[in-house]
Amino acid sequence: MKILPRFEIPKERSPALLGLSGDFDPARQLRMRWLGTAGYELTAGKTTLLLDPFVSRPGLLKLLLSGKLKPDESASARYFPRADYVLTGHSHYDHLMDAPEIALRTGASVMGSESTCRVSAARGVPEDRIIHVPQTGVTKQLGDFEVRFVPSRHGKFFFGKVPADGEITSCPHGGHFSASGYRMGGAFGIWMRVGDITLYHNGSADLIDMELEGLQADVLIPGLAGRYATRDYFQRLIGFLKPRWIVPTHYDAFFSPLESGLSLLPAINLRGFFREMERYAPGAPIVMPEYEEAVTFSLGRAAARKA
Repeated sequence: MKILPRFEIPKERSPALLGLSGDFDPARQLRMRWLGTAGYELTAGKTTLLLDPFVSRPGLLKLLLSGKLKPDESASARYFPRADYVLTGHSHYDHLMDAPEIALRTGASVMGSESTCRVSAARGVPEDRIIHVPQTGVTKQLGDFEVRFVPSRHGKFFFGKVPADGEITSCPHGGHFSASGYRMGGAFGIWMRVGDITLYHNGSADLIDMELEGLQADVLIPGLAGRYATRDYFQRLIGFLKPRWIVPTHYDAFFSPLESGLSLLPAINLRGFFREMERYAPGAPIVMPEYEEAVTFSLGRAAARKA
């Protein structure tokens, strides 16, 4: 028996059956691709954003036994051939590790916390392509996307603690760390608007209620890992954002290459997640793409005005 057995996406959750796939028109649609963990590629108009891109996925033995982790540049180039902006919600290795290399290769800008900026600079990303996000958050227009970094919290795991908490205050030569060296560095949710559609990417399973007041998101992308340590996580998140679609994230085991297939993190409890959605968001379809599978959403009236 495998420790992390393969998982098959339920057919009724697939983008195709939900009418969210097909030919892509960037002038009228948003295309979203899941690349595992909390990583996404979003394209609309002439702009491509990457959220927490992470495809290096070192194995468990390497995480436990090796020192500094280095990005898998061939995997990064294969899965992320282009980008305009790379956004990181926090600075753990499974969110930040690949971001500077992608920025260097594609010419993209990196946006994130002080810790994210420090690592990006140490890896050679030019200063004019590093966008610092203060602890209080910030709103920027990034090409066709309006983006707001929303102050948040990281989910808690063993013994009620945030793993690798704290800031990255200095970088070794080359900017490479062990997994534990990638300190969390402050957590943000990422709210986006493009055309008439809004999205909220919550890469770690916690939140700050007052920061979500007044926000709405048509597409909610909630992290599932560690959610049980957060009081009323979905009730609060959905209550504020009132989503029309829900795209769960950060539920897959990220210790083997994407081409090895989809496995679940231990104790992720997707059945429990489905029950929670029936209770708190009964009218919102749950959309679960395969790795690399595109999900498309209409940009609405704003797209028609631009066309």
